[in-house]
Order: sequence, then C-alpha cells, then structure tokens
Amino acid sequence: MSDRLHIIISGDEAKTRRLLLSKRKVQIFLFATISLFIALNVISYNNFHIIPSNKALNNQITLLNNQLKESLLVKENLTLQVQDLQDLNTKQVNIFQQEKDVLLNSAVTELEERSNLIERIISNIGVDIKEIPKRSNNSGGPFIAPKDSISQELLFRSNYYMETINFLPLGHPTPGIVTSRFGNRIDPFNGKKAFHAGIDVGGPYGQKIVATADGIVTRSFFNGNYGQYIEICHGNRYSTRFAHLQKRLVKRGEKIKRGQTIGTLGNSGRSTGPHLHYEVRLNKKPINPGKFMQVDKLIRPPTIKLRAQKILKIKHRRVVAKKTS
Repeated sequence: MSDRLHIIISGDEAKTRRLLLSKRKVQIFLFATISLFIALNVISYNNFHIIPSNKALNNQITLLNNQLKESLLVKENLTLQVQDLQDLNTKQVNIFQQEKDVLLNSAVTELEERSNLIERIISNIGVDIKEIPKRSNNSGGPFIAPKDSISQELLFRSNYYMETINFLPLGHPTPGIVTSRFGNRIDPFNGKKAFHAGIDVGGPYGQKIVATADGIVTRSFFNGNYGQYIEICHGNRYSTRFAHLQKRLVKRGEKIKRGQTIGTLGNSGRSTGPHLHYEVRLNKKPINPGKFMQVDKLIRPPTIKLRAQKILKIKHRRVVAKKTS
C-alpha cells in the first residue's frame, strides 16, 4: 500500500497539475493546523474573559491601596491631634498649677498681713488675747503631715483672730471732735473735779451712731443723767455704752453687727450740748476708749510707703509738665 497521496489540480485550459504528498506530512500539517486553531481560541478566550477580570482585580487592588493610604493619613492626623491635645492639656495643667500657686501665695501673704495687722492692733491697745486653741478631732489613724499645713495653720490663726477682733470695740462710734477725754476732769456743771468714765465726741444733731463691735443690746432706755442710753454686751467681757442720744434705733435683746447704726447723736440727759458720751468697759469697769478708737491709725501705710508714694507723684507731675511744655 502506497503512503503517498496524489492531488491533481486542473485548470480552465485543460492544464493539470499533480502534487505528490506523503500521508505523514499531511497528518503533520493537519495536526499543526488544529493546534494553531486551538491556541487561537485559547488566546481569544483570555482576551475576552481573563484580561477584563485581571483589570477589575487591578482596579480593586488600586482602590484598596488608596483607601489604605487615606487610612494611614487619617491615623497620622489623629495621632498628631492627640499629641497636640496632650501638649495643650499639659500646658493648661502647668498654667493652672502656676495660677494656683500664685493665688495660694497671694492668699497666704494676705492672711499673714491680716494676722500681723490684728496682732499689732491688739498689742497697741493692750488687749490680752487668749492662746490660740489647738484644733482637735476624736479620730485616729497614722499621722501624715499635709503639704499645706502652714497655710492651714495660718488660715486657722487668721480666722481665730477675726472672730476675736469682731467682738473688740474698735474704731469711732461717730465722726467728730473729742470734747472731753477719759479720766479726771473738771465737771462742766459744778466746776468740781470728777472722774469721766468715757470720751465725749461733739457733732450735729441727728448724726449716726454705730456699734463698734458685734454684740447683743442689754439696755436701751432713758437712763436719767445719761439721757437716751444704749448698752451693748460683746460676749468677751467687753461692753460699750452710748449716752445723750437723740434717738435709740435698737431694742434690748437685739443682735448687733459692727458698723450697724444704733442711734442718733443728741443732747438728752445731763448734757451741755449735742455730743456722744462713749464708754468701753472690761469686766464692768471703765477703761480708756481712746486706744480702741485710734485703730484706724494702725491700718494706715507706714511712713516709708507714704514718702515713696509722694516721690512717685512728684516725679509723675514733672514728667507730665515736661510733656505739656
């Protein structure tokens, strides 16, 4: 059997051609053609299906990368904001602590000055103040010294002084000129030597009379030679008396505060003219009210400060004069 294949091709002019091929070559050709066809189909399938899928995946990957970058930027911004807030919080805490320290130091200084002023007042008027009581509480536990113990002790001492001084008859009961002082004097009616238990302060009719300390009114009535009369007990062995009033504005048993108006100046009772007879008594015995009335002088700034203020005012006037000239 021949393995050759004869192919005869005839033309229009009765010409013929004869191709002589082997069956093996034909098989190889067919196999190659079919393989090429299959390869082209595979490539076409990839072009129409796999490549778009790859593009979609690439787009998704790109989108995810962008989202990841945005997330990282947001995280970085949040981190910076948190850091800024922490820095701001630290600064605010530091500022608050500084302000707290300034206020505490100012308060301590003010309390110290107030306590020193009260001690100076008490010392100048010769009043014996009791020893400051120690704070106590019925509790136990380990001892832990507080950081602000000095401030607390100063505050306690200052408050104790203020409570004490509120019941001391300090200052003037009414403005005016002292017409008769405490002690021995010549009686204005009979010309004889007599003891004057208080201080007389002259003034116009109706001028306000104020209490010089907190207390309770123990007497308020017309008291013979004293005329319209008020007596106030201050609860610390001290009492004050106000005589020759025009009007009494408080009643017996009434609680009084320092500076409260209790009456008006007059000329009632054994009196030669409008004035206030003012007494300060300790254990019911009269003492000189002058020291108690001169407290306002102790509150005035020292002479050095006054001189410094005058110098500053003079310098300021000179500067202003130069600018205007």
